[in-house]
Amino acid sequence: MTWLRNAIRCAAGVLLVGAVALVLPAQAGVASARTQSQDAGRPRVAMIVLDMSRALTGVQTEDGRRAALRYARALPSGVRVGLVTFSSQWRVALPPTGDLGELAAALNASRRTGKSAAGLYGALTAAESAVAAAGGARGSRLLVLSEGETVPPAAFIPAVPVDAVTWYHDGDDNTAALRALAAASGGHVAAPGDVAPLAAAFPAAGPAQAPAGPHRAGDAAAGTQGASAPSGSWSWELILGLAGVFAALLLAVLLATGSLRRHDRGQRLEHQLDRHYSVGRGVKATDDEGKATVTIVGWVGALLGTDFEQRLARRLDLAGIARKPAEWVLLGTAASLVLAVLLTLLTGSPLLGVLLGAVAGWLGMHVIVSQRIARRRATFAEQLPDVLQLVAGSLQSGFSLPQALNAVLRENSQPAGGEFSRALAETRIGAELEGALDRVADRMDSTDLRWTVMAIRIQRTVGGNLVEVLRNTVGTMRERAQLRRHVKALSAEGRLSAYILVALPLVIGAWLFIGRRGYVRPLYTTSFGLVMLVGAALLVVLGSLWMRKLIKVEV
Repeated sequence: MTWLRNAIRCAAGVLLVGAVALVLPAQAGVASARTQSQDAGRPRVAMIVLDMSRALTGVQTEDGRRAALRYARALPSGVRVGLVTFSSQWRVALPPTGDLGELAAALNASRRTGKSAAGLYGALTAAESAVAAAGGARGSRLLVLSEGETVPPAAFIPAVPVDAVTWYHDGDDNTAALRALAAASGGHVAAPGDVAPLAAAFPAAGPAQAPAGPHRAGDAAAGTQGASAPSGSWSWELILGLAGVFAALLLAVLLATGSLRRHDRGQRLEHQLDRHYSVGRGVKATDDEGKATVTIVGWVGALLGTDFEQRLARRLDLAGIARKPAEWVLLGTAASLVLAVLLTLLTGSPLLGVLLGAVAGWLGMHVIVSQRIARRRATFAEQLPDVLQLVAGSLQSGFSLPQALNAVLRENSQPAGGEFSRALAETRIGAELEGALDRVADRMDSTDLRWTVMAIRIQRTVGGNLVEVLRNTVGTMRERAQLRRHVKALSAEGRLSAYILVALPLVIGAWLFIGRRGYVRPLYTTSFGLVMLVGAALLVVLGSLWMRKLIKVEV
């Protein structure tokens, strides 16, 4: 079988290399298509921010109106134009529109009000908000026409590039602040007579960016629908790459954990006997495991450390998972890697995909072990009354307590059979039966078994009828189990409400991410969105813990 393992290793390596070669270009293509599709159906917006302070003369004000109109007429087809006027205050005079007649009317209706241009930065904020409200693409721009009368130095830099048209009249005109604002935002500076060339910053609209004015609403909607298709389509290279990554990781994990080994029945029995009864079990691997398995598992075991490996081994033993700690960590790492690749392709952000994949993989493996432990302990608690009833019957028939517990083993009901088998094995090497049963109670976190052990100790110390004590204990356990089921039925409505309230934001978030990804994209692409996302996650966790306390009734 050596040739088969070598062939599989070679196939896994070829698959992994080929998959990476396919995934990386495909991911770049998907990211590029996603970026283009986001802007393809969105209008480009030019917001004119016009100074209407009394510091300007009437001639300068009229020059500003004419310059704004020349700039709007020089814009390519499909660019929407809006108007914000300001002095010491600001006002949105016209939301983005494709009708130049409306712009001309808004310019003619604007009047000088305040004495200074101190409201410039509020006007820039309003213009930037108007661009976002109109769904402006990343090619949108702002145009400021002002002489900078008493304008303070730059208070902030807008995310949208700012072009500046300045006059110079007297000593309190702060044109330097306007020039610094344009330079910091990636804009240009021009004189009132040279405003038309600033419109060249908008490239001519392509087929996907049709004019978005009212007269082309149907075409814009059609273009939006046509442009949204690439964001949801996966090329065959990407699909093959994902399949190759998954297959390579699966083969690697199977090779590392030895799941591809084929034994006949005699070889499996020999391996089990050697593992359970040899002095160096778990350390020396058989020849059939292969050097690759020994090397990988050894490396992971060395990285885990003795303390962590022992704690994980105890948890896996409690959960009934027949895996070594190193093998379990390898499985978790492979799952995290697959999740990281998938989330990177879905979100388009490698950093976010890797972080979410690692956290999701680690939490998933931890939750699996915890749930298996809880389920095993609950099953043990359900089996305990029947086990004690069987022990009481055996004692009444004349068996000793160890013989009665041995009868439980013959029933082979797991996990009770395995746990009591552990206790009997400890008694065979000199441990007290009560101490061994106490350790089983601690492993299974069973209060009922602790009470039973206490009753056995009292009976052995002062004497009495142990059969009657055990049957009374069994009756109490069954009454408590019945009461517990009754309470569980009464609290079912609260538990269902808790499940719905916790799952609702997750389901809606997943639905929006799949169907309207652009709507939720700011949540994981902006700092403010990430803060909101983390805050929402913390609130969901706190709410789930609070509801768990409310619906959990101790019996």
